[in-house]
Amino acid sequence: MKEILSRIDCTFIPVHNIPESIDWYVNNLGCKFMWHDGGYAALNINAVHPEEGQGNIVLGQAMITLVQADDVTPLTFTFDKKEHPVINFYTKDIEFTYGQLKKNGVEVSDIHTYGPLKSIEFKELNGHLLGVCCF
Repeated sequence: MKEILSRIDCTFIPVHNIPESIDWYVNNLGCKFMWHDGGYAALNINAVHPEEGQGNIVLGQAMITLVQADDVTPLTFTFDKKEHPVINFYTKDIEFTYGQLKKNGVEVSDIHTYGPLKSIEFKELNGHLLGVCCF
């Protein structure tokens, strides 16, 4: 059977102000700005860029696409009566990531340990609850 889907292209994140949000994601999460056109801005998560302007497209990894929204409702849901992030990033060093977020003044949870998995949650500029895991 022929495949229906090949990969996740991007994750759309609604934002109040694209320039401010680009700065926030670049300065706090280390994302690489790729392009901004109209109400959209694309960011790479991975620092590897095999072809200029391509990055995650060539690597087959999803990009973050910020969208200038008319109305922004913070992205989150509840699980087991607790707020849960809608997007979870991966890091090789959760302690370093936690320290960088704290250093940058980002509201971040304590490091949670679940066997070999460690995770943190944080709120970004628009109030979206995001997570980071390491295993």
